[in-house]
Amino acid sequence: MKMSRGISLVEIMIGLTLGVILSIAIISIYLAQKNTYKTNTGQATIQSSESAIAALVTPTIRSAGFCGCTNVIQALSNLNPGGPPPLGTLDTSPSMIIGYDAAAGTTINISQNNATNSSSSSDWSLGLEASLTGNVQATSDVIVVLGASPGNAPIGVTTYTPGGVSFELQNTNGVTSGQFGVISDCLKASVFLITGVAGNAISHAAGAGALTNSSDAFTVGYPSGSQFVPLTQTAFFVARDLGGQSALVRATLNGNNTWTIQSLIPGVDTMQILYGIGSNGVPEQYVPASGVTNWAEVYAVRLGFLLGGAAGSNVASPTQFSILGTTVNVPADNRLRHVYEITIHIRNSVS
Repeated sequence: MKMSRGISLVEIMIGLTLGVILSIAIISIYLAQKNTYKTNTGQATIQSSESAIAALVTPTIRSAGFCGCTNVIQALSNLNPGGPPPLGTLDTSPSMIIGYDAAAGTTINISQNNATNSSSSSDWSLGLEASLTGNVQATSDVIVVLGASPGNAPIGVTTYTPGGVSFELQNTNGVTSGQFGVISDCLKASVFLITGVAGNAISHAAGAGALTNSSDAFTVGYPSGSQFVPLTQTAFFVARDLGGQSALVRATLNGNNTWTIQSLIPGVDTMQILYGIGSNGVPEQYVPASGVTNWAEVYAVRLGFLLGGAAGSNVASPTQFSILGTTVNVPADNRLRHVYEITIHIRNSVS
């Protein structure tokens, strides 16, 4: 009988070596595919965020100052102080827009993307509106606009008494005491503070925020069939949301001077804003909020966002970005990030 032979030690070593090489190759392919998947997912998330920003922010800012069928200049000419801040106090320079600049210089340092909101109004160049303080991250600019309330169309005026302190509408759905409203007959318009809602009647009889300093009555007459448009102050900024992450936030002012805050888009590290100022409706230069001397001369808004994907979505992610001329430093957390910038022209500019 022939002697039987087993596997030699050399053959075992060769087999183990080939197995290790094959395992390494498989693991490398797996890790590469995993990183590619994370990057692709991060890119898809960022692209989705960009589309959401365009859909949610653009219409609100573009429609700032919508006052029905007349010119916003006429609508603002009688607005006196006493309405909800910040826009209700801009009687010396009537405007439907105002902003706050968070950049102390030309560089912003973000130590973590879920930093707590700042409780110091001095973190903004103009001193952040008191009612918003504590709701915004210190590295985010803030913009506030006044325009038609979302989802509301002009409402017909059914009963109007010249010199009176109230008038009736077809309906008062969504209209609350303490908010702004505008009445227009397509030749003139007046912005006023709503001081009461009873049935289909709205009044402005509290004095503060009325159309004139000396009387609560309208200084001009409006016939039945005129248009009424409820107005809302809306603010956009970046804040730490209830989930503990940095997100683009929308805040709407209530009748009691408090804000209803809604997280819109997570994964936004910061928002920087420049304002297009000029003359005759044409922006000639873009400046930060601290460079605007007359908010009535703002004709366009340029917004820049730093959007981030999930942790690990890019192992070689840079830690420095430029957003509208501002340098932004971020932590080395291996997140895929992208700068998204848009320019929005204000359709109803004041002058």
